[in-house]
Amino acid sequence: MRHAGSEPVRQSTWARDRRARRRAHGFTLIEMIVSLVLISVLALTAAPLLRLPMVAWMDASRRADLTQSIDIVHAKLADDLRRALPNSVRVRQVGARVLLETLEVRAVGRHRAGPSGAAQVCPAACTAPGNNDALEPGCSESCFTSLGPLDGDAPVPGSDWLVVNALGPGVAAGDPYFGGNVAVAGGIKSRLLNMTPAPDGNRLQITAHNFPAIAANRQFYLVATPVTWDCDPGAQRLTRRWGYPINAVQPIAFGAATAASPLATRVASCTIGYTAAGSSGRGGVVQLQLRLSATALDSGAPEVVELAASYPVSEGP
Repeated sequence: MRHAGSEPVRQSTWARDRRARRRAHGFTLIEMIVSLVLISVLALTAAPLLRLPMVAWMDASRRADLTQSIDIVHAKLADDLRRALPNSVRVRQVGARVLLETLEVRAVGRHRAGPSGAAQVCPAACTAPGNNDALEPGCSESCFTSLGPLDGDAPVPGSDWLVVNALGPGVAAGDPYFGGNVAVAGGIKSRLLNMTPAPDGNRLQITAHNFPAIAANRQFYLVATPVTWDCDPGAQRLTRRWGYPINAVQPIAFGAATAASPLATRVASCTIGYTAAGSSGRGGVVQLQLRLSATALDSGAPEVVELAASYPVSEGP
């Protein structure tokens, strides 16, 4: 026996179950293909829009790196040349590679001279202060007393050199590189052995040496180390080297113990020159042209940052 209204209820339930089963099957193949095509079109449209700010950021970062390298080179070279021994600049070219060398001054002072108009008296020995307070040419000097304190950093006995009357590389009786890392007859440097405070200055003890001449202003220098700026476009780098022995001939090869600091990479070219300001002993000017290059991401063209600067070098005695 059928109850009234039962069949429509069963038909309605069956229809709902059928629709639910259809929904459980998910997308059809055609719907999936259409979705993938739409996603691909959106990706192709959005990719350039996303790439542009990324490329712009990377280009700006690269330019900032190049500019920062140029600023570091400019500031450090200016500082090195301010600390350079007057008339110690020498430049050597090896193919595209160029090397600039100076001697770094640790401290500077003035020494006493013998009495004016009196006969020169060479000290017999370095004992108590007396006639060996002065530093005179033609004497085997082993100690002297400075006029007042030294200007600069604390010297390092046993390592630093005393240099008197530097007139320039290759200048007779005035070449600070003459003799290399040893004191030789006719040279202008001697090894500092000790330095102690004195009532009106500092008492310096040196390896006994006969200096050929003294500066008119009675100035002397305590030199710490040679410094080389090694610019090598072939290796695309600019390197500062120091802590190696003084060489009579400007070196192009450096031992493993030499301290080195890379100052710039991506070096495309560099030119370093030195112009003496007149006669020997009157300082000069260092000219630097440095070009750094990197490839731009968007165009593939080289992006160049260049430094062109001149640096005055202190006058000598």
